[in-house]
Amino acid sequence: MRKLILTLFICLAISGDTTSQISGSFVFDGITRSWVLHLPTDYNAGESMPLMIALHGLTQTGPEMMQFSDFNTIADTGNFVVVYPNGAGNAWNVGFSGGSTEDDVGFLSALIDTLHQQYNIDLNRVYATGLSNGGFMSYRLACELGNRIAAIAPVAGTMTDGSYNSCTPQREVPVLHIHGTADLIVNYNGGFGNKSVDQVLAFWNNFNNCPSLPVIVNLPDLVAEGSTVQRHTWSPCDESTEVMLLKVINGGHTWPGSVGVTGVGNTNRDIVASSEIWNFVSRFSLDVNTGISDMQQPHFKVYPNPTKDNWLIVEFNKDKLYDKVSIYATDGRLVLEEKVNDASGVQSINITKLISGIYLIQFAGKNVSETQKFIVP
Repeated sequence: MRKLILTLFICLAISGDTTSQISGSFVFDGITRSWVLHLPTDYNAGESMPLMIALHGLTQTGPEMMQFSDFNTIADTGNFVVVYPNGAGNAWNVGFSGGSTEDDVGFLSALIDTLHQQYNIDLNRVYATGLSNGGFMSYRLACELGNRIAAIAPVAGTMTDGSYNSCTPQREVPVLHIHGTADLIVNYNGGFGNKSVDQVLAFWNNFNNCPSLPVIVNLPDLVAEGSTVQRHTWSPCDESTEVMLLKVINGGHTWPGSVGVTGVGNTNRDIVASSEIWNFVSRFSLDVNTGISDMQQPHFKVYPNPTKDNWLIVEFNKDKLYDKVSIYATDGRLVLEEKVNDASGVQSINITKLISGIYLIQFAGKNVSETQKFIVP
């Protein structure tokens, strides 16, 4: 099991009158991984909310992604949480020579668990988007973490040859792709070890069993900046999924509708990519069991969480007639088991032997089995 150490999790900063930014980090695979998170203005810890993972481009940072995408404004309106992770060395591991070699799929999966624990994230509604290198990473998440990502929306990023050839999605994944035809960095027609936009969308259309031909609509040319947008929609597909392309005619390697400069070439102003992305992904939710994270509210309370001083205290409902308590690592290994033996409804569990990480604690009896997560820092 990878060693994950939570550090300096909350550092609250106020930006303006109505928005909050929270910086966090943990040690994953021996290095500190960090992010910036935005909670919507109507955030309520008692309400489960969707999560948008917004991935920056090569050489960029999470805060830069936050700046030009303006997802915070969309999150305040749509009432979802958005996180801007930082890639190791300002890059994501998508198979590029000279790029990152870190386990970014593992890191982002651990980040989902951490944010779920801290902010009551709805694990059926976790989405991924990204620009350029972050777009490539979004596709990698769909290939390798499709059981946790409900939909993706890459911008100006396709799939490397290696990722394309090895992609074995766990489920049908809705895809919105946004790309400029005059992109000089990630060419619309592929090359240099990348698949073309058409090849990538053909892969997902085939995998999702979509119609062979899309419905094509020319969107209004609202701003005369030298580019226009076509919407290509393949629907309906299996499992109520959909594939969509926003083809930016004469658009560059940029984030349409962005705040400021985001890349190279013409930035389309007829659409706002962040709004289009949320409008698309918000229609989808995982309709399969999300595994260990998809659990009903148990009739017991675990604290402190994260733990302290090698002890975990559990208050439980004696009427549920539990007789065994088990602790599992997230890879399914049983790491501790003992009888429920405290008639008072309170049990202290010695967790000295547990290394840092995320665990599941299960209380079970003849006709009941309930589980929740806790963190050992």
